[in-house]
Amino acid sequence: MVTYVIPYRSIGKTRLGDSGLAAAMVSDVVDACKAAGADDVMVVGESGGQGEAIRGALSARSGPVTIVNSDLPAATPDELRQLSASAPAIVPARDGTTNAIALRDARHFVPLYGPGSAERYAEALRAERLDLAGLRDDVDTWDDLERVRARVGSNTRKYLGERA
Repeated sequence: MVTYVIPYRSIGKTRLGDSGLAAAMVSDVVDACKAAGADDVMVVGESGGQGEAIRGALSARSGPVTIVNSDLPAATPDELRQLSASAPAIVPARDGTTNAIALRDARHFVPLYGPGSAERYAEALRAERLDLAGLRDDVDTWDDLERVRARVGSNTRKYLGERA
């Protein structure tokens, strides 16, 4: 059984300026994790930064964990299962940061986020790099959202329809 951890800033994505969209996207990620057969899904705040929030959430945990960023509204259950089964594994974002991490044990987590983090995580965890479109294609800008619009989950699709 795998625990899924989703770091999420309740104020939403600052570059998008839309907390409603951020909430819809995290809801799609939660739904995908549940459909993937998650043992537990934890949405954690980012006080002190993403890495520290995850470290705090995992401090008393052991066993398999998959960490999935909240700005991945096109994530699918199949991709999440593939990532989790490949642990240790990461899915880099297009910009070299890290969108998702699967670990065999929560105690292996180290906070290495930031520019170039995919390389740091791959080296530190000896992690396989996976190219899974729904986990690779994060939404940091409105252009990113347009690029993945046809693949987003039902919550994001509904929110976008309501904005139209």
